[in-house]
Amino acid sequence: MQKHEYSSEKEKLREHYHHMAMKIMKWKMGTLEYSELIAKLKKDNVTLINDAKLHQEIRKLVSTQESSCSVGDFYIYEQESFRYVIIPPIFGEILLKDEKINPIDVSYVWWLYGAFLLIILLLYISIAISLYPLKQLQQLIHQFGEGAIDIDFSSSRHDEIADVSNEFNKTARKIHNLLDARKIFLRNITHELKTPITSGKLALELLENSKSKDVLNNVFTRLELLLKEFVEIEKITATNNVLEKKPYPLTDILDQACDMLFLEPNSIKNNFQNNVLEVNFELFTFVFKNLIDNGIKYSDDNDIYIECDNKQINFITKGKEIEKPLEYYIEAFTKSEKKTSQSFGLGLYVVHAILEKHDFTLTYSHINGYNFFTINK
Repeated sequence: MQKHEYSSEKEKLREHYHHMAMKIMKWKMGTLEYSELIAKLKKDNVTLINDAKLHQEIRKLVSTQESSCSVGDFYIYEQESFRYVIIPPIFGEILLKDEKINPIDVSYVWWLYGAFLLIILLLYISIAISLYPLKQLQQLIHQFGEGAIDIDFSSSRHDEIADVSNEFNKTARKIHNLLDARKIFLRNITHELKTPITSGKLALELLENSKSKDVLNNVFTRLELLLKEFVEIEKITATNNVLEKKPYPLTDILDQACDMLFLEPNSIKNNFQNNVLEVNFELFTFVFKNLIDNGIKYSDDNDIYIECDNKQINFITKGKEIEKPLEYYIEAFTKSEKKTSQSFGLGLYVVHAILEKHDFTLTYSHINGYNFFTINK
């Protein structure tokens, strides 16, 4: 733009002096009186110089611009604070002097450019300031999604982003209250049910052996198992914050799971060597415990093999393929039709919930008569 403006100004200057030269030509051709020529030149602050010595001095300078016409070239020179125009020799040794010189100045282009950059910068700052609360809200929502449910989303601003923040804060508070209510319900119901179950089992010991006693004992046993499942679910869902994960040897996790199942650790075949997994120890033992329990319960030979590599942990049992897709069994209270007396359909639901918290996945496949429940890291 600067080059364009500079060229444009030079062109205007060239045309200006060209018109003066044309007036000289008209005077020389007799179509313009000398007095009229002087008057027109004076009007443009230009004088006609008849100084041969000055003429020669000007010729020695470097021309800043030139203009061509049919009778020759007009050369423009600058000296000190004046601009001079030498007329083609055909008209004689004529020199024009511009008394009022205005240098070509296009610096205003840079001022416009600076103003444009300033406006862009101010717009950027304005937009950044306007969007900063949105960035904050995005970070808070991310933390909320990670389990930090006590976050305050409220805003005292008076704009659309503040409206969204305040509405989201109301929703978060409702979710928080619902979660608290669910926790209190689960804890209260497990506590309240433990007392009558314990009292009932003690009372059964006073009864004589009979079919009714066996039925009642089975009922109380199933209720105890169901309460244990509820306790496990409550522990998992109560972990709302980011999990505290540390590297643990798989052998330690397996030993703890076997203790929970009252099994000897050496009774579970595996290829564990120095395998280490970064997990929440307490929760992940539930994963091993439930997958081992399900594997033994539903296998044809009551045996299970655990195979581990860098990316997967396979729980392998011999048996028929499961009747329905895995997605069906990871829902709460869904179970296989086989051996259901000690199952409430919560085992894989708990496993799936814990693995989700660890960003792991559970998959299933059936290969050559063997079931593979796989934890994908």
